[in-house]
Amino acid sequence: MSTRLELERAWVEVSLANLVANARTVSERAGGSALLPMVKADGYGLGARRVVAALDALDPWGFGVATIEEGIELRAAGVNRPIVVFTPARTEQLPHYREHQLQAVLDDVDTAATWDVPYHLEIDTGMGRAGVRWDSPRLRAVAGPAAPNPPEGAFTHFHSADEKPDSVELQWKRLHEALSQFPVRPPLVHAANSAGVWRVGAALDLVRPGIFLYGGRVGNDLPVPAPVATVRARIVSLRRLEPGDTVSYGAEWSATEATWVATLGIGYADGVLRSVQNRAAVLAGGKRYPVVGRVTMDMIVVDLGPLGNKEHSIGEVVTVIGRDGQEEITVDEYADWAGTISYEILVGLGKRLRRVYTEP
Repeated sequence: MSTRLELERAWVEVSLANLVANARTVSERAGGSALLPMVKADGYGLGARRVVAALDALDPWGFGVATIEEGIELRAAGVNRPIVVFTPARTEQLPHYREHQLQAVLDDVDTAATWDVPYHLEIDTGMGRAGVRWDSPRLRAVAGPAAPNPPEGAFTHFHSADEKPDSVELQWKRLHEALSQFPVRPPLVHAANSAGVWRVGAALDLVRPGIFLYGGRVGNDLPVPAPVATVRARIVSLRRLEPGDTVSYGAEWSATEATWVATLGIGYADGVLRSVQNRAAVLAGGKRYPVVGRVTMDMIVVDLGPLGNKEHSIGEVVTVIGRDGQEEITVDEYADWAGTISYEILVGLGKRLRRVYTEP
């Protein structure tokens, strides 16, 4: 452990080896389809530059981001592969796409008519968020013989591949109905997100894995990814409580017996959502201990039991998400406690938590 880390009250450990292993799993399932890993939101909160550098060893076709700014940051980091910006572009943004050699996503026929750099046309097959409808007669205007700049790519987005596998079949059918209107098939067609890689029976040109790369489950019946993010925090205070003593704001939790509690140096400013209070647990010395009382901005409190002062000490490292001995708290279990999804947990990890990387 570095001297710098010894001073930290909390941090995130990122296993780049497991990240790459998850990407290999997707690649093997996808057969001949090239990877277009999604690295938006700063690599799902884990650091886009380091994530991209690790995934580059797998020779992906390119990388997916959500904003022009994210694309520019990757270019500044030396990324030379194609970068697709998945928020639909506007005409006035064209100079930025041209200057930084970014590939746009367009969902408007009129915008496509003025676009003069490579773009991917989004086809709405049921997501209802963006894209030209699969049954729109205007599709021919984008990709027909008279189109000034036909798309380099065309894609759709599965809305429920993780939860409702049967929905994929309909969207897959609609995608191919849309493609049948194109006089010339775009060179790059893609549809599969992380769950979709396992749901569709035929590969397309690209696959777009996201949360699976970062250790999040993509369906109860689908493979379990290797964990990538581990969240650690130190015990900053130990104190004995007597029966009836209360903990944290609102005094909502009180001890029912004499016990020891530990205060950890991590709170909602670091991404520990308030919704986990009195539901979550942490790992210390390979054992689970409940989080008690309200989560505060910088600290949480854990009930260590009557022997807490003998088994644990100030400065000890505790696991909030991850493995300790034979016990593990996955990002999905933690998300269940919070009443949300693994995506929100990862992207919500605070900036003041240092990211510590283990190389692949």
